[in-house]
Amino acid sequence: MLKQVYIHKTVDKSLKERMAYIFDEFQNIVVSISGGKDSTVLCWTALQEAHKRGRKIGIFFLDEEVDYQSTIDQVTWLMNLYPENTVRLWFQFPFNLTNSTSYRQGQLICWEPGKHDIWMRPKVPYSIQHMPWDRGKTTIRDKNKGFGFYDVLDNFQASRPHTAFLVGLRATESMNRFRAVAKNPGYKDCFWCTKIHRAEGSASFYPLYDWNFSDIWKYIYDNKIRYNRVYDYMWKRGMHLQEIRVSSLIHEKSFKALVELPSFEPKTYNRMLKRIEGIEVGHLYGKDPKLLRCRKLPKNYKNWRQYRDFLLKTYPDKSKKWIFEKRFANYLENDYVARQECRQLILNDYENNLPVKNQEDPRELTLKKWRKLL
Repeated sequence: MLKQVYIHKTVDKSLKERMAYIFDEFQNIVVSISGGKDSTVLCWTALQEAHKRGRKIGIFFLDEEVDYQSTIDQVTWLMNLYPENTVRLWFQFPFNLTNSTSYRQGQLICWEPGKHDIWMRPKVPYSIQHMPWDRGKTTIRDKNKGFGFYDVLDNFQASRPHTAFLVGLRATESMNRFRAVAKNPGYKDCFWCTKIHRAEGSASFYPLYDWNFSDIWKYIYDNKIRYNRVYDYMWKRGMHLQEIRVSSLIHEKSFKALVELPSFEPKTYNRMLKRIEGIEVGHLYGKDPKLLRCRKLPKNYKNWRQYRDFLLKTYPDKSKKWIFEKRFANYLENDYVARQECRQLILNDYENNLPVKNQEDPRELTLKKWRKLL
C-alpha cells in the first residue's frame, strides 16, 4: 500500500533543487501552462531560474479559444514577465474540442477558418497560427474525433527531441495523476518524470508532483505571484476546494463551470452564446443531478437500465450511435453500470473520456458482506 513519506525538507526548497537539476541536464526546456495556479507556480519558478542563468525557455499554451478572459490575462502576464528569457509558444490554430453541451455541435473547431467574426477574441499577434511540424507526419489518436487537443500535444512533443517538458501536475489531486507520474520509467535516476518515447531524449517532468493544495497558495502568497482572478470569484461564491479549478468551459469534465460563468464573466458568457451551441443548456443544467450529471434517476423510469435504453433509442446522431452500442455490449447489465452509460449518452461522450467502471455496485457488495457477517 502506498503512503506519504515526510522528509526534513520544505516543498519550495525541493522545487528549486528540481528546477536546477532540469536546467543542468537540458538545454531545451518547455513549460506547459494553462493559466491555473499550479502551472503559474511552475512557470514563475522556471522563469526565475532562466533569468538567473541568462537562459531562454519555451512557454507553451494551447489556446482552446473558449476560455475565461481571466485565464487569457494570466497567460499574457506569464508570457511577458521575462521577455528576454522567454520563447512564446502560444498556439492558436484549428483543432477539435469536445462540446458536451450540444448534440448538434458535439465538437467545436477552435479558431475555425472563416468564422473570425464570431471568435471569442482576436488572435494574439505573436501567436503560432499554423502547425509548427511536418504535416505529413501528423498523427491522430481517434479517427472518429479527428485532430484534437491531445493530438496537438502528441505531435508538438514528437517534434522536439532532447527537450524537458515541465508540467504542473500534482499527484494529490487524483490517482490518475499519480499514475501519470509513476507509470513509466523516468529520465536517468529521476523518478518524478516520464519518458516521451516519440521524441528521442525527451521527458515530461512534474516538479510539483508531491505538493498539496495549501502548498501552492502559500507559495503564491510568499512570493507575491499574480494568479488567475477566477479563483477569487469561486472562493467568494463559497465553492468547495475540489471545485476551485480553472479548465475548459465546455468539455465533459468541466462544463459545470458554465453555471457560474455569467456572474463571474458576463462578457465571456455572452460571447460563448454567439460562438457555440448548447451553452444555455450547460448554464441551466450543469449542476442538475437529474440531467447532465446523472446523479438522480428522472421520474417515469423504473431503473437506470430503462433510462439508458430510452436514451440510446432516441440518440440523435446516427453516425455515432453504433459506437455506444458496441461499447455497451461488453458491459455488465446492472444499474450501477447503466447510470454511467446514461452519463456518456447525455454528454455525447463517444470518445470514452469518462470511462464506465464495469463492475458490480460497490454498495451492493458491501451490503452482501455485512449480511453474511450479521
